[in-house]
Amino acid sequence: MKEELNIFIITSDALKHRFNNLNTQIGKLKLLLEKSEIFKYNFLQINNPSASDIEGNLKEYKDRVELNRDDIKDETFKSQVMPINTNQLSNFMKHLKAYELIKKTNSRYNLIIEDDLIIIDEYVINFEELLKRLPNFNYDLIFTSIAINDNSQEFDFRKTTDGLKIIMAKSSYFISTETAINLLEYFKKIKFTFKINLSYYIWENKETIKSYVCNKNVFFEGSKIGLFVTSVNNNNFLFQNGEYVRLNQLINNNDELSDELISEMENIYNNSGKNNPDFQHSLGLAYYKFGDYKKAKEIMIEAMHNYKKMNGFICQHNELLNNCINMHQFEQSDIENVLKLQGIYS
Repeated sequence: MKEELNIFIITSDALKHRFNNLNTQIGKLKLLLEKSEIFKYNFLQINNPSASDIEGNLKEYKDRVELNRDDIKDETFKSQVMPINTNQLSNFMKHLKAYELIKKTNSRYNLIIEDDLIIIDEYVINFEELLKRLPNFNYDLIFTSIAINDNSQEFDFRKTTDGLKIIMAKSSYFISTETAINLLEYFKKIKFTFKINLSYYIWENKETIKSYVCNKNVFFEGSKIGLFVTSVNNNNFLFQNGEYVRLNQLINNNDELSDELISEMENIYNNSGKNNPDFQHSLGLAYYKFGDYKKAKEIMIEAMHNYKKMNGFICQHNELLNNCINMHQFEQSDIENVLKLQGIYS
């Protein structure tokens, strides 16, 4: 007899451009689940509360947020306390809504996915192995969009607290019913964004919680490989994109940048990140470090245009926006023409 698996899909009407990709990934997921013959599955979409819903009832939600550093002893997490925007709060509450449905249905197997889930054919075998192991594996959480990669030949699970203090991606994870119910109580007060708050819960309970990642890649997160830009955060590091990581290593690991290094970074950008705003942002910072303020300003302006086209989250704390603005104080080649213009009050 097949086990029942509930799959909760967290979406947003503001991100409809992701739906075509999401439908493709759901189609792949269905095929894999049917092939496994272990689970029968149900898909449940969670689309609210939206950011505008929260803005319309802000006091109720603000009362749940408690940004107090005093009771946080761990310095890593203390440094993560910062204002939570409505997009982040919307995402947080959607996960909690999934937990409420898990509590109501009391299903044993629950998979939560976000709308930027990516299934890559090369790693399908790892998901198939996970499905085989799941019925006989005792867990509270299994994060499937990150991995602690090792040289093991066999697929296996690794405790998240062995190598990860802060979970780097939460676009897909299995959660037990008991843990979902515990988190509903724990999250009556919100201290951080969802990913950080969930990491904090795991770290606080590291002696007892059964929280795992796999030792091989299973799924990926679209906003961490560069397919999408972040829809909730002020910055975005594409840690699942090897070329982006290499670009940033070249910037950060060299005190001074040479013509040769700049040329190498431009090749990475042109071959692997053309017109991607996160790549453009990093290359702009490289130009700035090199002292080419004109190129830095130009590519950051272009990055902002592309970021907006891709429905990226823009607010006053957005790093790309602020770095783009700051570049204008270093490069003002148009100042002479501006000074020649007629003043509006003269």
